[in-house]
Amino acid sequence: MSRITQSARDERCQIRIPHVCLEPRRETVVWCHANGSAAGKGIGMKSHDLLGAYGCQACHDVYDRRTRLPIGMCREDVELAFWEGHARSLQILIKRGMART
Repeated sequence: MSRITQSARDERCQIRIPHVCLEPRRETVVWCHANGSAAGKGIGMKSHDLLGAYGCQACHDVYDRRTRLPIGMCREDVELAFWEGHARSLQILIKRGMART
C-alpha cells in the first residue's frame, strides 16, 4: 500500500456526490483511483495513485458503477464530482508534501 493510499485514513471525502456522500463519517474514506484508459486504467491495472481522490464508500461505489446513479444525475455529473474531488485531494497531498509542484 502506497503512502498516498494510506493517507486516506481519517480523511474527509472530497468527491462529495450530492445525496450520496457519507460526510462527515470518515471511517469509510479510501483512496479512489481514476477510471478509464486516459487515466492509465486497464484490465487488471489501476491508474497511478496521483490520479485519484479521497472518497467515502458511497461515492466510491457510485463512481465505480457498483451502485446506481442518484436520481436526477447522469454519468457526466459523477465524473465531474470525481475530478473536482481529485483537484481537492491533490491540494491536500501537495500541502502534506506527498505530491510535488
